[in-house]
Amino acid sequence: MDTVIYKVDPLHPDEEIIARCADVLRRGGLVAFPTETVYGLGANALDPEAVARIFEAKGRPQDNPLILHISRLEGVDALVREISPRAKRLMEMFWPGPLTLLFPRSYIVPDIVTAGLPTVAIRMPDHPVAQRLIDACGVPLAAPSANQSGRPSPTSARDVLADLNGKIDIIIDGGPTDIGVESTVLDVSGDSPIILRPGGLTREDIEAALSTGRIKNGAVTRVTYDVCDTCGHGRKPFSFSAAGTALSPGMKYRHYAPRAEMYIAKGTPLAQRQKIIFHSIRFALSGKKVVVLASQENFPLYTPFQKSLLEGLFNVILLGSREDLSPVAARLYSSLRHSEELGAQVIISETFSLQGLGLAISNRLEKASGGKDLSELGSGPLRIVMVCTGNTCRSPMSEGLFRRLWKDAGEPYSVEVISRGVTAVPGLPASEEAVHAMRARDVDISSHVSKPVSSRDMAGADLVIAMTLAHKKLLLSRYSEFENKIRTLSEVLPGVFDGDVMDPYGQAQTVYDNTADVLEQSLRVLTKRLAGIEST
Repeated sequence: MDTVIYKVDPLHPDEEIIARCADVLRRGGLVAFPTETVYGLGANALDPEAVARIFEAKGRPQDNPLILHISRLEGVDALVREISPRAKRLMEMFWPGPLTLLFPRSYIVPDIVTAGLPTVAIRMPDHPVAQRLIDACGVPLAAPSANQSGRPSPTSARDVLADLNGKIDIIIDGGPTDIGVESTVLDVSGDSPIILRPGGLTREDIEAALSTGRIKNGAVTRVTYDVCDTCGHGRKPFSFSAAGTALSPGMKYRHYAPRAEMYIAKGTPLAQRQKIIFHSIRFALSGKKVVVLASQENFPLYTPFQKSLLEGLFNVILLGSREDLSPVAARLYSSLRHSEELGAQVIISETFSLQGLGLAISNRLEKASGGKDLSELGSGPLRIVMVCTGNTCRSPMSEGLFRRLWKDAGEPYSVEVISRGVTAVPGLPASEEAVHAMRARDVDISSHVSKPVSSRDMAGADLVIAMTLAHKKLLLSRYSEFENKIRTLSEVLPGVFDGDVMDPYGQAQTVYDNTADVLEQSLRVLTKRLAGIEST
């Protein structure tokens, strides 16, 4: 049976719908509902059988503890054995809001909620639908994110439906969530507060509230913030139980992961986009569809590839500006899901500052990608083959010009460029006119020797650029298995250069010079785009 969906006004939800959903929860059912962070999957936290249904519906391991959701501060008292002064201060300052605190649990909290741990995680969501629903139930709700375990968390009712249709009773559709990443989980049970999961409340805000200096980070991530006291680096959880159970959701298992292969790019914004362009070309021209999650600052430098070199194999999704990470967090999970809808086989995401919400964003990207960084794939060389007819004028001129222009662009990564001819006679020099035209452009092709294109050349190339459509068709007739990587120059640079590169063979020097001008202007744009330094 399909899951029932009730659409409500997120600020003023229909009380009859809320009452109906609360009744389902009291009777042991499952209801997905919006919070300010992501959609939660709620069950009566005091009913072990109802909580067990959460684990079953999500496919969630039972050693992964749940967070209890309450609607009033006084709701904490029955669930915990004590509330420290530090915890009380944080509750008063940040509840309702995206902060989860760990407390010593009371006897009424079932073992299944806490995975048998002596602590329980509790938060008070800041969303009218969540608050009304919990109030109407009269019991705390155990509510992890309402998605299939390990998948990107849901930020809309549509996301919930995609993962859990038929597995839960009701979805309350209150529109998209605001923050877009889960709550921050903070352990204040010891002498020093420890972030077990960075989230919607920033570390800086917590530090300011407690006036304790830097708070330790114990979240699972390969980005080092403060080193973990237990393991000595930032790559493993700060703390597990003796049985190996995580103290907090999001610590032990891979989470937030799309079905596609995913990588992150680190470094400066320039270094990130250069890596992304290089590897996107590699992936796309090998036949894999690539989606890039981009900052607003780098977005324009990727978009030309959507309509040219990588058309049909490459898409870019805008996350938001590096100057304001709130939209980046809000769009992150929906962008991962949208990437899948676009047919992505490879997803590549930029990374962001670790300040503010950047800590949570980085944590989610690390988890979603399994920590796979583009740098681990190596950096080259990118192999390009320029192809004309006899390999004595257009293609050797293109080869020489590209090398010079790539050097002018700073050579951000290694590129090997060669030239070949579809009907070349081996061993011929470049024509005198071609040599002269290139010498005037500070390029020496006097030692060039013609070679026919071979299957080995095609197999070893990442990109094959044909001077004319006729050259491309001939290549396709011979090497159809390499169709993805064969492009005309006009297909690589639509709007910059259109049509075929004119053949100057046997004509006056001025014709060679004109051809050289066309090639230089076109290849200057291409090299700058490949270097990630110019979009037009």
